[in-house]
Amino acid sequence: MLRDRVRVKSKSIRRRQQGVARRDLAARSKASEPLAVRALIHVASVGTGREIIESGKLETRRCAIFKDTELVYFFALRPAYRLKDGSEKSDKLNYFPCVFVVSPDNLREPFHVYPFDTGGAIAGVFDNKADRTIPLDDYELDPTLDAAGRHIRWAFGDVESYLRGDIRSDLLNDVPRHDTVTWGFADIAELASSQRNDADYRASAVEIAYDRHISLKDNVRLIVIPKQYIEDPKGENKAFLEKLIELNISWKTYDWQPNRAPDDFLHEISDIVTIFYRDNGMI
Repeated sequence: MLRDRVRVKSKSIRRRQQGVARRDLAARSKASEPLAVRALIHVASVGTGREIIESGKLETRRCAIFKDTELVYFFALRPAYRLKDGSEKSDKLNYFPCVFVVSPDNLREPFHVYPFDTGGAIAGVFDNKADRTIPLDDYELDPTLDAAGRHIRWAFGDVESYLRGDIRSDLLNDVPRHDTVTWGFADIAELASSQRNDADYRASAVEIAYDRHISLKDNVRLIVIPKQYIEDPKGENKAFLEKLIELNISWKTYDWQPNRAPDDFLHEISDIVTIFYRDNGMI
């Protein structure tokens, strides 16, 4: 979900250059009962996370994909990420993930909602499954949390299946082949299946973007951060803890280890967030 630079491949999914976007996928879920989206996930590196905490807000950044709009990105409920150089081993604590769990209760409607990570799509990370003749815009859902919840209900059935990345086995039973957008979504979403050893959970994590800064206080319910950033035998990170308390943010930690890759901690972080949801009646 890092948006500073997007490397575009010549045969990757593109924005629509002309004509009106199809809305077949958006229409599929409209009859479904909405599933409550009670949390949004923003993932940053620890170094960036520290700056976010110090600033007291999640700030928008210029997005090269959507006409240079200033946006801040989230995934609905699911901690899905691939940080820059995230598969490479590192001993630098600042390079590892820091996860913000944000309540959408006080937020206005989003700028856009998509059924997967648009940055990843444009960068070509889904290319071995994506139909490059379908423009990115055709996958867009209605820009509401309600639409995000209906899509999750329709595509996954329940929150647990969505968090695992498992779409309904009968999802395409009543979808004609000429609805290529819905078939295209299902192909991309398969990359996030829990049955895959190389599952990329961004491939079906519902992306929700806002075009305004979001205050941490009263909106962020939890951060997940390496234990070693808060606790260390040589001394506690008192200034950081004081800032979390000032902002009324709870925290959970994972056990960072040097010379591991940032992406290695995805499942541990996901388990921490899922337990938090259950403990707080959010799923």
